Amino acid sequence: MIMHKSSPTPATKSLVLLGGGHSHLSVLMELAKKPVPGLEVTLVTRDVDTPYSGALPAYIMGTCGEDDLYIDLRPLAQMAGARLIQSSVERIDLEARQLHCAGRPALGFDMLSINIGSRPATGTLPGAEEFAVAVKPIPEFLQQWGDMQHQAMTALREGRPYTLAVVGGGPASVELACAMQTRLLNNARASSESSAGITAGKPLDATTLIRVVLLTSSASLVTSHNAATQARAMQTLRSKSIKVHLQHSVKAIEHDTLIWEAAGDAAQTNTETSGRLHADSIIIATGATAPTWLQQTGLALDTRGFIRVNQTLQSVSHPEVFAAGDIASIDDFPRPRSGVYAVRHGMPLADNLRRYAQCKTLRKYTPQQDALALLTTGDGAAIATRGQWSWQGRWVGVWKDWIDRRFVAKYRDLPGPVEEPSGLRRRSEKGIASEARSHRGVRCAGCGGKVGSAMLQEVLQQVHPCTHADVISTHLSTEDCAMIRIDESRVLLQTVDHFRAFINDPYLFARIATVHCLSDIHAMGATAHSALAIVSVPYAAPHLMQARLLEIMTGCTEVLNAHDTALIGGHTSEAQELSFGLSINGFAPAYRLLHKTGMREGDVLILCKPLGTGTLFAADMRWQARQRWVNNALEHMQQSNHLAAQTLVRHGATACTDITGFGLLGHLREMIEPEGARVSLSLSALPVLDGALTCIERGLLSSLHEDNALHGDILAAHPHIATTPRLQLLYDPQTAGGLLASVPAASAEACLTELRNVGYRDAASIGTVMTASSPSAAVQLVD
Repeated sequence: MIMHKSSPTPATKSLVLLGGGHSHLSVLMELAKKPVPGLEVTLVTRDVDTPYSGALPAYIMGTCGEDDLYIDLRPLAQMAGARLIQSSVERIDLEARQLHCAGRPALGFDMLSINIGSRPATGTLPGAEEFAVAVKPIPEFLQQWGDMQHQAMTALREGRPYTLAVVGGGPASVELACAMQTRLLNNARASSESSAGITAGKPLDATTLIRVVLLTSSASLVTSHNAATQARAMQTLRSKSIKVHLQHSVKAIEHDTLIWEAAGDAAQTNTETSGRLHADSIIIATGATAPTWLQQTGLALDTRGFIRVNQTLQSVSHPEVFAAGDIASIDDFPRPRSGVYAVRHGMPLADNLRRYAQCKTLRKYTPQQDALALLTTGDGAAIATRGQWSWQGRWVGVWKDWIDRRFVAKYRDLPGPVEEPSGLRRRSEKGIASEARSHRGVRCAGCGGKVGSAMLQEVLQQVHPCTHADVISTHLSTEDCAMIRIDESRVLLQTVDHFRAFINDPYLFARIATVHCLSDIHAMGATAHSALAIVSVPYAAPHLMQARLLEIMTGCTEVLNAHDTALIGGHTSEAQELSFGLSINGFAPAYRLLHKTGMREGDVLILCKPLGTGTLFAADMRWQARQRWVNNALEHMQQSNHLAAQTLVRHGATACTDITGFGLLGHLREMIEPEGARVSLSLSALPVLDGALTCIERGLLSSLHEDNALHGDILAAHPHIATTPRLQLLYDPQTAGGLLASVPAASAEACLTELRNVGYRDAASIGTVMTASSPSAAVQLVD
């Protein structure tokens, strides 16, 4: 796994960016272009795949895909050198300057920037939470939108009308009404063209059965825009047969029913002053509201609960706190809560955060009076409006589509880091110096930062340590733990592991590293007793070093405590990079231990966890890994091998090891070579982490990959297999990888079932042990 180059300047201040809104996109991009020396940056956000609201109508209509709607914040954060924490915030303690996030230690800050957006006002509308769907958060809305489409098609096939109601009269409401109607009608047309879309021999009557209505308490639509735009919006909805109910104030929502009262002049002039309106689905797209938890922070808020800031985008009550986007209310400069203004906040926010960190005078920002707004009308056209200016046409729709796609691409299609060869050279087995193609200036961390196995063995064979009678293993042993005889029946197991951080989250890194260090004990079928920690913390201001050390030791002790393993001491030091390791002790009866050797003819090879951490984090370093890939990998890496080992022992495993830095093939070699065993290995059966094969196909390989590939000399494979990306998985270094064991064939299926039942859902049978008369190659590859 590959880590960022460390900053030469020790961290002296910490900035936490709370929320992944449009303004913080600009901040991350600017920090990536021009980092602030000594500033440690952390992004905390609930949703890492953040949707660009401007592209939502196109996504609803089906004219753009997820890649044109969502911006994955992980590559952007990696490029900016920012720590990324995906979590919801439970509390902000401004006096202690701490964020309390769910499921992890409190996060301290010297500076805090808040860009969390807003939501439609549903809290004060009875029944809205139970019987309606808010348009924000967008990911949650889109989950419900899929259900709505299914419900609409079901109704059409049964010949029933389907009514969709939108509550609200702003630009978002108009766009939603048009977009959803367009998609439902297109779905119906597509279904009618297939045999499944014909009911009783007749096409679906979508144009009359699909009914979209819009209710607003205002006397006109899009009241924040000019009269011409208001008229265009109304005419557009009428031309689409979308029913508009003006001056209808929704007072409550029941199951498939809106309860309304006449508002404004209609309350005096209309004969009908209240009523009930049936709707199969109800969308809330009303004015924005702020989250209620802000009221407990002590921040100065306006009358609607938004954070009051001055022209430097600082909180008027807490100068170390900044806010931007929908959540901010700039004193004396009221503006609509629109993504256009949120994007505009980004550059001045980034500039003032940089200036505040460097103790420079902040610059005032005056938001523009008018902003260009583009409203999609669902027919390939759009309305453009700014100030008193208004136009409509298909050319506006093309223009809007271009703007939206360009915005998303700016933060999605990031340039990779420049990697220059470091000039390092390695010596091959034949002693011929050759240029190491993978030896770049940035090297792997995690267990992928190991010295290559060939180099290690060559060095160890040239040293001659003294021996003791009670030491069972030697320095050349390939067992997972050193073994010292305690008495006739018991042995002391000892193992040590230590490596540089492969993610810039000390807490999460320590949890994974602890699982990894314990794995050697588990691979021998034993349990850990005690541990000594080895910690190197990057140079920084004392309060930052203390905070990072606390995160590391919290993550470590959480995992050790879960394994009933005592932390009995350790060693700490300052360093340029974060690194962590443990020396683990375990006691076990000698006769119950699992060893690397011992596999028997006919045994089935079982792998307990999927492969691919090396290539995924190589991609992560190069800003090419998706958050969902990395999250999935981190979940697997935090899964202990303890239960897997117990399961393997119960089912009579004959040999076992854990897969770490030397990759599957390197560790399998340690199992088969001492006894001259032969195995058949199925590439197609290998469990693989999401995204790993994609990263391999793109050539995003760990810097230890090439050294591990030297183990390919024990392979025999058909030529077409040798070119498959799955072959490269055999060489991929793993951190906190799974156990690899040989199990008697009669027990293999039951063993796999139990492994999956206790949480190893990707456990798989990947091969068999062959007879001694098999072909000469130690490993036979099959599809």
